[in-house]
Amino acid sequence: MNRETLRHIIRGMLFLIVQVLILKRISSGSQWLWLNGEIFIYPIIVLLLPIRLSRHYVTLISFCLGLFIDMFYDTVGIHAFALTAMGYARGIILSYLEPRGGYQLTMSPTRHSMGINWLLAYTSLLFIVYVFLYFTVEIFTFVYVGKILVKTIITFLLSMMTIMGYHMLFNPRR
Repeated sequence: MNRETLRHIIRGMLFLIVQVLILKRISSGSQWLWLNGEIFIYPIIVLLLPIRLSRHYVTLISFCLGLFIDMFYDTVGIHAFALTAMGYARGIILSYLEPRGGYQLTMSPTRHSMGINWLLAYTSLLFIVYVFLYFTVEIFTFVYVGKILVKTIITFLLSMMTIMGYHMLFNPRR
């Protein structure tokens, strides 16, 4: 195991701890937030995986992370489904956003290697897939399409502010 892999594992564990111990309590403690949205930061683990990582590995990692979060949120596969779909869509979005010269082997999806505009587009597209699928499966009917859209928009905005704040504050260079 090289140093970069160890860094991804430690960062991922920290995001999972923050999600489960802090953000879950914030969502359940606030009546308005609990009814209209949540804050998710753990999908950033999948977003920050190396660009050249195989789609199969990304999908498998996404599924395992989703199941782990499902254990703490008492949801039966909702996080696993949404995160697995996001992990699969990651390859499609990366090919859509690929620069003219292509990706280098050492590139990672950070603002230093790809730029802030690319990072914002990449994160937004993948995160909207995750949040929309999460609330669609949670509510599980299109009768409440308005409620799905409201929860999706509020959760997307709160989570994106948190994730982009992480990128601005902690500024990972790799």
